[in-house]
Amino acid sequence: MPRPIRDLALLLGLVLAGLTTGCSSESAPVTAPPSTSQHPAGSQRLATVTYGVPADVITMVLPTTGAQSRATQGLDVFGKLAAARELSACAGRQGGNAPADEPPLMFTRFADLPDLEYLRVHGFGGGVLVPETTPTGPVATGTSPTAEDRLRRCTARARAVTRELHRLYIPLESQWFTQLASLRNDPDVRRAYRTFSACLAGHQVKAKDEETFFALADQRLQAADTVGVRRLSTAYATCMKPVEDVREPLREQLQERFRVAHTREISALRARLPSKIRDLETRYGIRFSVPSP
Repeated sequence: MPRPIRDLALLLGLVLAGLTTGCSSESAPVTAPPSTSQHPAGSQRLATVTYGVPADVITMVLPTTGAQSRATQGLDVFGKLAAARELSACAGRQGGNAPADEPPLMFTRFADLPDLEYLRVHGFGGGVLVPETTPTGPVATGTSPTAEDRLRRCTARARAVTRELHRLYIPLESQWFTQLASLRNDPDVRRAYRTFSACLAGHQVKAKDEETFFALADQRLQAADTVGVRRLSTAYATCMKPVEDVREPLREQLQERFRVAHTREISALRARLPSKIRDLETRYGIRFSVPSP
């Protein structure tokens, strides 16, 4: 049996950590698209963002380039932010003060859609924090036996808010990212990847593939080697470009076929997703934001 926790504020901080880092697994019947940090662990910085929902919501659900995936990241964060606000508001109705150590929201890039333009500007600088994400309103604290029960109810409400959004697009988006992952085995892509390690070697970077490259970048970040990190960022953006030159046309062709095969789902998404985003913006006083160079 888990050790009882007496303070609702502490409980809330733990729950928010779960909501902001993994609520997709609780909020949707399908797995969210595969992602990695693509900026190894290290220092955190506040992202520069553009506010507003893209004109074509389908592009942010079915991105084909790293630049388009910025809106995909924004959509992912938006659902987590709405959940955090609902949790804060629900608990706040019980009185108290908000915990100061609440985990921040971060934009997370996707492994299969490297954003080379963004990387050239910002490099591998650690976490990219979402601005203006501190929940408003008080958060309850207390020592009564019912504190945990009240928080569980608030947590359920927060997860329900995320489900409102996720159920509209996660099933389609998950299928799309599965299609993107299949391109790793495309013969042309595999041939393009053969140039990657050779290109890195030309930049005096000892890494045989992306996995060993990011392990090296992690080491440089942990050592606060700013010059080394910038050099790695430039090398990666340069050496990955030939791979992206091959993959981007393939993604576009794949998307054309995917759109034809999912006409009904796409029509429903266009009709429902923009209004749901506007509803959540109004309800929680938040704004849809996208990282920008």
